[in-house]
Amino acid sequence: MRIRHTVPAVAAAALIALGAAGTAQAAPADPAAVPATSAAAAVRSTTPAFAGHTYVLTLDNGAVLRNSYSADGKTLDWTALAGPMEGKSGQEKLTVREVGDGLYFVNWVEASGMTVSHVMDLRTKTVSIYWTYGTPDGGRAGELHTAKLERVSAQ
Repeated sequence: MRIRHTVPAVAAAALIALGAAGTAQAAPADPAAVPATSAAAAVRSTTPAFAGHTYVLTLDNGAVLRNSYSADGKTLDWTALAGPMEGKSGQEKLTVREVGDGLYFVNWVEASGMTVSHVMDLRTKTVSIYWTYGTPDGGRAGELHTAKLERVSAQ
């Protein structure tokens, strides 16, 4: 019988602790009280720093891609210059989130069903890439790659 009474008491204590923690970290009621760096980060996240630029990505598997980003950072035109996809190209609608200073999570789904996710680090000029694609047996395969990132022009 003691367990029956202890569980609700422990649950109630946890809820009270969570409520207190949430109260301590509540957002300021006055928007002017938000630090300027937060406002600057919000502005940066609307237009990524890579927007309007063209980059060459040299992957660890020998593939070389030219990625040209639209001025608003919402569209990618890519061309495979070398490697297993050489000569292929496409235009993709992007989902982008800035996750750190000069660090972007970029994702898209191609017409073929291939999904591509990038973590672009503009500071170190590197990209971590994960892509998935359909296999002949109806399954899916995924590959993890790294790439060097070189900005070659602004559009």
